[in-house]
Amino acid sequence: MPKINCYYCDKFHAARDSYNVNSATRDLGSDAPRCDRHWRFVCAKCGGSFHFIGTAYCTETRQFFCSNCATESVEIDEQTWGYVGYSRYQSPWSGNWEPALDRLEFEGNHPLDDVALKAAAESTISAEAMLTRYPPSGGALRESREFSNDEVQQNWNVNALRWDANYDDDGDRNRRYQSDETMLELLGDVRGLKILDVGSGNGYLSRKLSHAGAIMTGVELSDEFFRIATERESSDQLGIEYHNRSATDLSFLKDATFDKAVSNYVLMDIVDYELALSEVARVMKPGGSFVVVISHPAFAAGIGTWWKPAVDSLRREDRESWLTDSYFDRGPFLGAWGGFDPVLSFHRPLRDYWKAFRAAGFVVDDFEEPSITERGRRELPAARIAQSLWMPYSCIFKLVKTA
Repeated sequence: MPKINCYYCDKFHAARDSYNVNSATRDLGSDAPRCDRHWRFVCAKCGGSFHFIGTAYCTETRQFFCSNCATESVEIDEQTWGYVGYSRYQSPWSGNWEPALDRLEFEGNHPLDDVALKAAAESTISAEAMLTRYPPSGGALRESREFSNDEVQQNWNVNALRWDANYDDDGDRNRRYQSDETMLELLGDVRGLKILDVGSGNGYLSRKLSHAGAIMTGVELSDEFFRIATERESSDQLGIEYHNRSATDLSFLKDATFDKAVSNYVLMDIVDYELALSEVARVMKPGGSFVVVISHPAFAAGIGTWWKPAVDSLRREDRESWLTDSYFDRGPFLGAWGGFDPVLSFHRPLRDYWKAFRAAGFVVDDFEEPSITERGRRELPAARIAQSLWMPYSCIFKLVKTA
């Protein structure tokens, strides 16, 4: 049988000519066969096995631990084997910050290279011969049945507290670093204007716009999100009016009431989005603008996940392509996102939204596909910045209600 090089040895040799390439012994026949050194290590904390790049070595206790068991983690922008950075993990035992094993090897400090530590380190290499790839994990699963408003409401009720935990005053990481700057630019000056926040969630955007001088009304289907938002309003007292109602029934609001409206990653989660659009159009003043942010339909269809030769790698640079299909198939999906119960959304081709906007009485005044905000360029590690430029994760419409 011909010699098969280790996938990572070849990568590291390309970055450093003197690097010694080992034969692969694990995951043979895959797109990323690997040697023992670049395989998976057993975490002494949880007992699970993890990709070597997602593993660190506690120098004080002489034990390996995984990224999941690390107290904290941070990305460092220092080139490592051709990668733009590396990860450091805080040991759950000592509290010391330790580099991931790829960085340890890069620095010449890998336990396998220390005669006194080698035997113990070798015993920690996982006994797995290959990775299980079926059934595939992650991505979105298509649902064959219809869903009701009540089921959408329950889905968000279940996820609301965990969702809220990822937010600060500027929203979650996606909103801070990818779409909010563009969304706010399209929304324009809001001082003294009556603004409708369609799908207001935990109220972060309503609060942000209120601080900018807007007179805010929020509409939210989820009872739990509504509770979170109203509790904060009780303490902040910004004068925001929240309603625990569906965007498809705004009958409690008068015609031509609002100067502007915004819907931030909501429309793709509404069963009857056409009815919601007509209701928003009804309560807006003629000439008023409605800014709509949605997950980009072209990249949120079908399986919707990354393809990596080494499927267990945590490195963004190991992601080689984004898998998507069934773009023209409309319907509900349950997204398998880390830390959440499956999140329900409804896929539609981009053309459906354009036609629905026009049918509701809007014209498209502007359109954007944001990549990364200026704040993101200042604050994010280089690997995250690079990934944000690979493809658009969302698109933003500025609509204007016709007279």
